[in-house]
Amino acid sequence: MMPPKFITNSLMSAMAAKMTAKMEHAVLHTEGCALHYWHCGHGPTLITFVPGGNGHGLQFLALMAALADTGKYTCATFDRRQMSASVVTDGVNKKFNPPQQARDIRAVISVLGFAQSIIFGSSSGGILSLQFAHDFPDMVIHLISHEAPTFILLPDAAELFEWFHGLMTLYETKGLEAAAAEFESKLTGYDDEGIPTCVSPDPKNRVNFWENEIPILIGGYVSNLWRVKENGTSVGVMRGVRCKDAFFARATVEQAKILGCPLAVVPGHHQGFEVETEAFLPAFLEMIETLEKRKKGSAISTY
Repeated sequence: MMPPKFITNSLMSAMAAKMTAKMEHAVLHTEGCALHYWHCGHGPTLITFVPGGNGHGLQFLALMAALADTGKYTCATFDRRQMSASVVTDGVNKKFNPPQQARDIRAVISVLGFAQSIIFGSSSGGILSLQFAHDFPDMVIHLISHEAPTFILLPDAAELFEWFHGLMTLYETKGLEAAAAEFESKLTGYDDEGIPTCVSPDPKNRVNFWENEIPILIGGYVSNLWRVKENGTSVGVMRGVRCKDAFFARATVEQAKILGCPLAVVPGHHQGFEVETEAFLPAFLEMIETLEKRKKGSAISTY
């Protein structure tokens, strides 16, 4: 796999200038963090994009711009706390706290003046989106989780736990590069012919991920999916076709079983929304349409 390029905020701003939708940037101060967020479009429905382990929201820029250009949506994303521009005010990074990060999602939605949002979370951003749905069900229009790595739900969860446990040992004994190389060996599809290289966030994000997030995630953290289902939250899950049988792709099958929700196989790899946006967009819109129909059908059946 070719090493990803580090993309600066100035370069991303230049990219945004070439797009139809105007991308606006602001800072929100919440729970000891200067949370940097971006939004575009003026549609009546908000879609909030939640980053995964790479932490930076700007990977969603192309998809956000395409959706905003329809006139139907306002789109927003952010750098998660302790990632890229979103630094904690005391300068001391803390261990990963999913409920707190769910409150960060709530803060972004609220500061934009919306009471509800469609939520799209990818990878561990999917885990955080499910946490948000659990904690704030009344704020969710639809939740779309893209390859949330809830490995603890899989039949081979014990084997995967030991693999993650070994990753931490590797990190502690051989360092970040060795552990990251083993971790990235599970990311299939990135080397497929003709697939653009993903741009990467600030290099410090990977340090924060391994120091503060992986130690929590290796325990198989996942919110109570049965409660999410009981709440009647509108949920759909996605897996990338290029990911094949990667554990985070297989996990979507178990999520769909528990939640009783649609599962879509969509274009791209684990970050297909970023590098195959044109192919991914129709699948994204189709999932929203599917969830709208299910929601209307459920409302009718209650009468």
